[in-house]
Amino acid sequence: MMWKNLKIDFVAPPFAGHLYPLLEIAGGLRRQGMENLRVLSTDDAAPALSISGLEGVYLLQGQDAAISAIANPPYRVKSNPLRLLQQFSANLSLMQDLKSQLQTLWQACPPDLVIADFTLPVSGILAQEMGLCWWTSTPTVCAIETQTGTPSYLGGLTPGQNLPSQIRDFMGRKLIRGFKTGVEYGFRNELRSLNIPSIYLKNGEERIYSPTKILGLGMQEFEFERDYPAALEFIGPLTASPLFSHTPPRFQQDVRHVLVSLGTHIPWAKDQAAQFVQQVAAQMPHVHFHFSYGKVGEPRCHHLNNASGNISGNTYYYDYLPYDLYMAHFDAAIIHGGTGVLYSCIKAGVPMLVWPHDYDQFDHAARIVHQGIGLRFKADLNHTVQSLHQLFSDQQIARQMTHFQKCLNQYDPTMAVLNLVKQFADTLL
Repeated sequence: MMWKNLKIDFVAPPFAGHLYPLLEIAGGLRRQGMENLRVLSTDDAAPALSISGLEGVYLLQGQDAAISAIANPPYRVKSNPLRLLQQFSANLSLMQDLKSQLQTLWQACPPDLVIADFTLPVSGILAQEMGLCWWTSTPTVCAIETQTGTPSYLGGLTPGQNLPSQIRDFMGRKLIRGFKTGVEYGFRNELRSLNIPSIYLKNGEERIYSPTKILGLGMQEFEFERDYPAALEFIGPLTASPLFSHTPPRFQQDVRHVLVSLGTHIPWAKDQAAQFVQQVAAQMPHVHFHFSYGKVGEPRCHHLNNASGNISGNTYYYDYLPYDLYMAHFDAAIIHGGTGVLYSCIKAGVPMLVWPHDYDQFDHAARIVHQGIGLRFKADLNHTVQSLHQLFSDQQIARQMTHFQKCLNQYDPTMAVLNLVKQFADTLL
């Protein structure tokens, strides 16, 4: 089969960190001449798909509020087992409907290849059942379980060479596997109804990832050394965002500018963070702070009053800013540790003060600090001010940023996927 004629379905939830990278891949393949591309998501993905010009198929209609409630609870989840179980249970209740709708769609119009975000493994497992090829995409490579190395989701551990660190890592890996095995047992009936007999394959790898190809949407140089599955291929980060209507920031010359972003999730943290940024800005009157709430809506930008009640002319708040469009204008960034913004910072050479709140953010924070491209945030006003001044002037951090920026420029995600697609097409001849 000619590779340009391949039919590819991209499956993703409507959340920016999962949907936008697949839109970028699909858009890149379309520019190379491929036309039979569909993006399968929910109604909340429609605005982004409209801007991208890609064909959208909308599933789980009427369920966006329930989906958002799972991903954006009004509290920190972190590694709390009860809250993790609540999320997992709520997710399973939607997966049966998703599987049924996908099965109907693919029976009527089967694709040659399914590329599914790692948060929707039921789509890939169904594709396998139906004899379709399935690849996984994951922007969160640190989430993949391995047999060696430093485990993730334990508060942001960093590698250690001594025996206590090795014991810690061994016990951490066992703890994670034990928890997941317990979840499998507790939800065995629900999982079997989805034709998922176990969480792990016979070789010990996780069933949620494709055994054929895992597209790692990140840099191998950024990650810690671990024995990843053979199917994993680092294709490089994808950081583009749809150009939704927004208020462009103004960058004054001879003034330092700091981006502040906690991404598109963790809504419970943003108002408190906004107030803290005001306090920091009051201590740094010659620095302009640009706070993005990470929500698509009416373009809006305004100054806020600082804690003393005086007008703070150096603090700006936005509903939404597309990172790549403006990142090169910033001198530093206060971020939560999401993959989209951290890789946009690396691409532009912007040092980071990382303020993790939930999910994989603690592990990304550990990598940012370990690799010497940023500092860890502390909830202390003086420490934050000092840290920003250090990011502005620290030459070692600047050198490390330049090094990782050069590493990132060696990746070409679109061409990497295109080459893999061509190789796959050759197998169909």
